This record gives sequence, structure tokens and C-alpha cells, in this order.
Amino acid sequence: MDELSRMVRGTVGLPKRAALVAAGSLGAELETEIRHELVDAGFTVTRIVLPDGDELQSMGAVTSVLEDLGHMGATRDDVLVCAGGAVACSVGSLAAKLWCGGMSCALIPTTFDAMITVATSMEPLSAGGVSGVAWMTPEPSLVVCDIDFVTESSLSERACGYVYLMGSLLADSRRSWDRMGELVPRLVEGDSRAYVDALAAAQLARRAVVTAANPSARNALQYGLTCARALRACLGGGVPWHVLLAEGMRFEARLAVEAAKFDVDAVFEQDDRFDDLGIEELPFKLDVDRFIDALKGANARYSNRLLFALPKNPGIIRLTAVTDDVLVRHASAYVASRAELLEGDEAVE
Repeated sequence: MDELSRMVRGTVGLPKRAALVAAGSLGAELETEIRHELVDAGFTVTRIVLPDGDELQSMGAVTSVLEDLGHMGATRDDVLVCAGGAVACSVGSLAAKLWCGGMSCALIPTTFDAMITVATSMEPLSAGGVSGVAWMTPEPSLVVCDIDFVTESSLSERACGYVYLMGSLLADSRRSWDRMGELVPRLVEGDSRAYVDALAAAQLARRAVVTAANPSARNALQYGLTCARALRACLGGGVPWHVLLAEGMRFEARLAVEAAKFDVDAVFEQDDRFDDLGIEELPFKLDVDRFIDALKGANARYSNRLLFALPKNPGIIRLTAVTDDVLVRHASAYVASRAELLEGDEAVE
């Protein structure tokens, strides 16, 4: 953060106006530090407050930012600086991309999952009363990651980043996937250098996905999402997103063994790494027909065909058609396995 002044200055030709965009929950100390760095760089700073809660993850939040940019007289030669989690950074980056055809944008993600994702993807926003349908590939001028935000957080606060990291490195190559196994114990220990290495590897992997020539390959980062969205529809919002996404990756990896000839040893490697990171399997009771309907419904929101982003090998994740009999067989086995995990524990229903 002490280099922020120099870095943001380099995103514009002449420092003049800066819009500091952040949710009201951003810590006062961090906001003051960012403001001082921007002033030192020669910017006049205008604070734009994002809404908190569900309202933040909507196109209404983007419209609100655009209105405030108009009130402050922002031009495409000015800079928008957005600090916060993945959703806040997504709103800020989209608003910057729309303003005057694209103004400079510097993102300061404050969570591990946001540090991994915001340079290459944004959180889908609600529009027209439908959740999770509005997004585009972000194009920030700068993403500033301060590892202190991560190493000073709890293990549970890093968990969502771990899951996104797993998916990113599996999409990259066998070498990256093997490297993930080496990083896991260092990440759990809070080794700051391991987090730098992980972020660097994730950015290279995700950049390769979003710039892939093959349209199917550009969907590799969707791995696990269809099942995660289906589970959220069935189980509600009480289960943390990273738990649902990890479950989605577990289920879709097993689906890939039959549908895409994925190596079963890689499935077990993924399971072991989730366990080592403290992300346990989720016990629940669920009717298999309801689960299958939810899977098809989650898919139908984004595609007219039943396709899953399934791994064929580490480094190759492609959209793959799954026949009904294969889907029913694996869904039945998965739901039964989760019911067996209960062992007297209270189920999520």
C-alpha cells in the first residue's frame, strides 16, 4: 500500500481527479490511507459510497456509481479507485469500463478470493429482477494486492480464495496442478511468500483461460459453478459460497471421470487438497430429482444446452455434454454420499 501513490499515478497521463469507490463497511483506517496516497499522487479525491448487502450485487449499484461520476465531472482521463471485496471491485470495474467508453481503473481487493479473481472475472450482478446475469470481462488498469490483508485474516476468511485458486491451477496445466500440492501446507501456515506465489500462478492461469482461442476453453473457470448454483437453490443462502463451490468441484470432477475421461487419481488429489485446506465435505439430505432439476435449472439460465465445464486433464477443462443417464447415476451417488455423512449431525435440508 505504501507504493499506491506511484502506481496509480502511472495509470493516467496527468493526475487530476480520482473517484474513491468503496462500500461503507471499508475500514476507516484503510480508506484514509488510500485517500492520502491519492492526494500525494496529485489527485483531487471524491468519495463514492457503495451500498452494502444484496443491493451491492446489482446493476443498480453500477448506475449509482455512474451518477456520482457525472456529479463529480469525471472524464475518461481520470481514475476510479475501488477498494473492497470481489463484489465491490466488480461494480467499480464495470462502472469504469462504461464511463466515457472506459476510464482508468485501479482495484484494491481486500480479500484473498478477490485478489485471485477481479483482474480476470467479475461477480455476476442482478438485473431485471434476475440474479447473477449481468457481467463482462473486466479490464482494470491496475490491481494492487497487499498480502498483509490475507495473512492477517483468519483461515476461514481465506477459504473462498483457496477454492478459486484450486480451480484456476487445475485449468492451467499439470505442472501448475502439482504445484498446488506444494503450496497447500505453506498457505495454511500463513507463509506470505506462498501467497505471492499463489497469486502469480493464479493470474497467469486465469489470463490464459480468458484469452484462449478455443471458445470452449474460455469457459474453464466455470468449473464447479453449475453444481454450486444448484446447491444454493436447494439448500438456501445459509451455506457459505466457498463450501458450495468446493462441493460443486467435487461433484463435477466425479462426473468428468465418466463424461470426459478425467483421471480418478486427480479427483482424489483434489479431495485431499480440500481436506488439507480445512474445507470439509458438506452433509445434507436432498431428493435426487430435486437436485437434478436444480442442476438443469442452473444450466438453463446461461445456456440452451446442458453443458458442464469438466476437466479432461489438468490444464484442459472444456464444455462437455452429459447424457441424462450419466447425470442421474452420478447425482444419485453424490446425494447418497452426502446423506451418509450425517452420522448423527444435523443435516442441511
